Amino acid sequence: MATKDYAEGYTELYGEEWVKLSDETTEKELKDFYVEWSKTYDTDLNKAQAQYHRLQTKLFDAKIKEVFKDKPKDEIKIVDAGAGTGMIAAELKKLGYTNLAALDISPEMLKKAEKKNLYKKFVCAALNDKPIPEIETGEFDALICCGSLAIAHIESDSFVEMVRMVKPGGVIHFNIRPGDCEHKFSSGNPTYEDMIQKLEDAGKWEKLVYKEVVEHYARDDMPPISFMFEFKVLKN
Repeated sequence: MATKDYAEGYTELYGEEWVKLSDETTEKELKDFYVEWSKTYDTDLNKAQAQYHRLQTKLFDAKIKEVFKDKPKDEIKIVDAGAGTGMIAAELKKLGYTNLAALDISPEMLKKAEKKNLYKKFVCAALNDKPIPEIETGEFDALICCGSLAIAHIESDSFVEMVRMVKPGGVIHFNIRPGDCEHKFSSGNPTYEDMIQKLEDAGKWEKLVYKEVVEHYARDDMPPISFMFEFKVLKN
């Protein structure tokens, strides 16, 4: 799944199996991959000098304060989609958010997150266009998804379920690496950009921020930026 320019960096830091992830990777294969990677995930991201979890949460915080001016932070219900081991939640907690739910496909990653005492709710499920039974329509005020909208992970159909989970007026925040925005999925799902437009045309959400450049990794052999997107949910 790594772009050609950064394959060497990904291989050194995340291993050959990471680079082999592709559109053809099945859910079972992805889960199996994270069984092993969960053991070194936090250490590996630190070695990679990942910056996005700190920077994205600060931008998310600014938008939340703008949209929910009179609502205390500890009352704002947020779902961390593609939560992994809780790196995003750790940053959100520093900013005063404590009403957090974790959603991830990997039980091993969620077990790591559970030990950190960051979330009030854990949901182990794939994120696509199918409703997740454990999550009610409009259950959350906001959703954040960082580092997970990527080939072999979460495809564009997930936007449908993201919108369902967040109440009208709420915020959806995510990032996508350059090159992935226009990727044509072998599954037949639209590109991320095409699905964004499709949901906007359907009156499901409206753009608040579109493709803002944010630092991703600080290492020279890793992708330096990703694009940040924010939307206001209009209807489920």
